[in-house]
Amino acid sequence: MKKLLILLLCCLPIGRTQAQQTLPGDTLAADFHYLVQLLEETHPDPYTDFGGKMFFWKAARDLENRLKQSPATLQSFHEQVMAFLSHLQDGHTYLSALNQQEITAKGYFPIGMKVVPDGLIMIGLPKDNRPLLGSRLMAIEGDSLELVLNRVASLQGCENRYDRLHALKSNCSIERFQKLFPQMKDSLHLTLLTPDKETRHIAVPLVPTLQEASQQMVWTPTTNSLPKKQLAYQYVDSNRQVMYIRINSIMGRDNFEFMYEQHWPGLIPQMSSYYWSMEREMPADTLQAIEALPSFSGTFARMLEEMKQDQAETLIIDLRGNGGGWTPIVWPTLYQLYGSHLFNVNMSTQSYLLVSPLLIKKYGFSGSVFWQNDQPYQIGEYIFHTEETDTTDYPLEEKCRMFVQNAMSSVRDKLEAQHGKAVYTPRHVYVMTDTGTFSAAFHYTFFLWKMGATVVGVPSRQAPNTYMEQTEFRLPRTGLTGSISNSVQIFLPGNDRRAKTFYPDWMPTYEDYQKYDFDRNTELLYLLERIEKENR
Repeated sequence: MKKLLILLLCCLPIGRTQAQQTLPGDTLAADFHYLVQLLEETHPDPYTDFGGKMFFWKAARDLENRLKQSPATLQSFHEQVMAFLSHLQDGHTYLSALNQQEITAKGYFPIGMKVVPDGLIMIGLPKDNRPLLGSRLMAIEGDSLELVLNRVASLQGCENRYDRLHALKSNCSIERFQKLFPQMKDSLHLTLLTPDKETRHIAVPLVPTLQEASQQMVWTPTTNSLPKKQLAYQYVDSNRQVMYIRINSIMGRDNFEFMYEQHWPGLIPQMSSYYWSMEREMPADTLQAIEALPSFSGTFARMLEEMKQDQAETLIIDLRGNGGGWTPIVWPTLYQLYGSHLFNVNMSTQSYLLVSPLLIKKYGFSGSVFWQNDQPYQIGEYIFHTEETDTTDYPLEEKCRMFVQNAMSSVRDKLEAQHGKAVYTPRHVYVMTDTGTFSAAFHYTFFLWKMGATVVGVPSRQAPNTYMEQTEFRLPRTGLTGSISNSVQIFLPGNDRRAKTFYPDWMPTYEDYQKYDFDRNTELLYLLERIEKENR
């Protein structure tokens, strides 16, 4: 069976340059010129979304000339470059965020927002506004939500409307809102539609620190009985029939073993970031650090074995807030869940990869040749791959052997012992998503859906048909780092309603959120109620 190999790396630590440091215009222009060169070498298509190569170069030349005219801070440079890159509508091409500790914070607004299928609701407000919790956001500073979202998309690459909503709700600093509303002062004016369908206008005052903002706020409730740690699982019903697993990142011992074996240069930074996300201290010894990590497919197998023992009928895979990782490590879990049936399902995905110097460096190769499946590709060539059902007349045993041999898993012996059989296939598989389900986590969602799982929740900010993969770079003069996509993925026909926004099969309505008192785990409560009704 052919395997779609999309290696998606998590973001490495952000640049450590001084955000308020002023640099000469020539320095900034030279770094931007270098970035444009990297874009042309690395990005599979930097031109189309600008209107063609001529308009790409006009926009690049205009910004380069503006940068040359006067000194500017790194923060200003970062903002101007991100606005240029926003034309690509590409969530994997960006300058990494400046170190927030090096940005002089001017204050924060004590508000919290949540993306729901039909927009944004307020889940955190100043205590005096408690009755307005759950209200829908209709306008900011007198401008409609849609107008504000268009401005958001002009500041950073957004792949669909839910990406814009995600970006708007993710940062409540005054600096963020002043980019959207340059004339605003020390209050944020919101227009809300209350749960009782009344329009209310409120002014939210600025506070100096995040801690003070938190102290002044009241929040909607949160169901606290769920496991929060990476790869933690438990039954969520008294009859041990509904298993829930929380997957915060598509990473585990599996991909770090692969990186170590292949001598990947980014192993230590990436593993350090993963340990930090799990709030664990990383052992100094590299092999000990790898061994101490949970195995992605090993944990999944143990969970399925427990379900098999109880003959549990339902599995819930929670990928909300999962920003991605390494797509290849999900394939073994699909094999554990569905066995050789996985080989018969046509994922119908295509990927186009552009070979570039950055790509070759990323994979640890040398020279000007990129090797894939023992075939050489020169810089500037595209590699076209289609994930299709393998119709070759191999015996099942041979297909399984080939799959296990190529699997990115730390428990290959367990995969081998399956002999094409699933560890356990529950009757129902549900996948929970939200706008934070991105990159490799979105791939996992899509593959599970193709296998028959039901997707529940809020659409992802990841578009099914989009640019893909992180190829990291560093600007030589400013030291800023970032990523450029090196491939295109096509998961659905262009005329499919889900081609740019992958709508879940089941999406809670505003009335559902209201029913559960706007609990931040409404998606799960909604799903559990539907499961209970269907089992009656």
